[in-house]
Amino acid sequence: MSVVLEVKGLTKMFGKRAAVNKASFEVNSGEVFGFLGPNGAGKTTAIKVIMGFLSPDEGEVIINGTNVQKNYEAAMENIGGIVENPEMYRELSGRKNLEMYARIHNNVPKGRIEEVLRIVGMENRADEKIKKYSLGMRQRICLAQALLHRPNLLILDEPTNGLDPAGIKELRDILKHLAHEENVAVMVSSHMLAEMELMCDRVGIINNGKILGIMPIDELLHKTSGDSCYHIKTNDSAACSELLEASYGSGSVKLIDGNSLELSVSEAEVPSVVRLLTENGFDIFNVSPAENSLEDAFISITGGGNSIA
Repeated sequence: MSVVLEVKGLTKMFGKRAAVNKASFEVNSGEVFGFLGPNGAGKTTAIKVIMGFLSPDEGEVIINGTNVQKNYEAAMENIGGIVENPEMYRELSGRKNLEMYARIHNNVPKGRIEEVLRIVGMENRADEKIKKYSLGMRQRICLAQALLHRPNLLILDEPTNGLDPAGIKELRDILKHLAHEENVAVMVSSHMLAEMELMCDRVGIINNGKILGIMPIDELLHKTSGDSCYHIKTNDSAACSELLEASYGSGSVKLIDGNSLELSVSEAEVPSVVRLLTENGFDIFNVSPAENSLEDAFISITGGGNSIA
């Protein structure tokens, strides 16, 4: 992997408010980098600065070794992106929009339009006018446009908006293929935590304009999962719960359903838990560390109380 995007000490002020506050992170080739934060955290502002739509008050953005502020055109040569809801020519077809966009770049071969239409699943609807497209179809054409000139950095702000579950899965597969098979650096901002968990290799969390943490998705989930919480599958979770709370304290047990519960104990205490339950006539089918979700990790890191967007 090589570093494609470098963000160094980035600050963007709106009046006296720092929408982005000394943010620093990198996006590498061959990875999907997730960008998460609550409403007003600074995600879209940071992306707009990275893509040159806004000028930073401090810091710098470097794409493929070129400083965006010092040499914008060179920095943008190999970047593709979707920010908010890009405008297209509504009276023209999807194909015509792509043909017009292709003229901006010198390196788009003749067959590339058909190729990107196949990638985004729009080859059969490409000759319809944009104004007849659903939001999901417009998102697909926008993605096709972003891919047209074979960028090595792809930045997508809320790309799953308007897509149905099947479309979301297709988009996820496309982005993972671009990153893992074609070595593209992909940066995705999204409020859909479950999808980010399935899609991303690393995640950066931003809150109040500050980067709170950047790490591989597996490490993030492990970091906040709490090794002292265990999932126990038994023949009677309610009765087990009473016995375990008497031994390990009120609040140590969380019922999941009639046959499952979660118990907060140390790893060293697990054997004694199993003995206690079996000696009291309970059947134990499984004991395993409780899995955490990206949402749990986000709440843990940000302190909760904020909606994701």
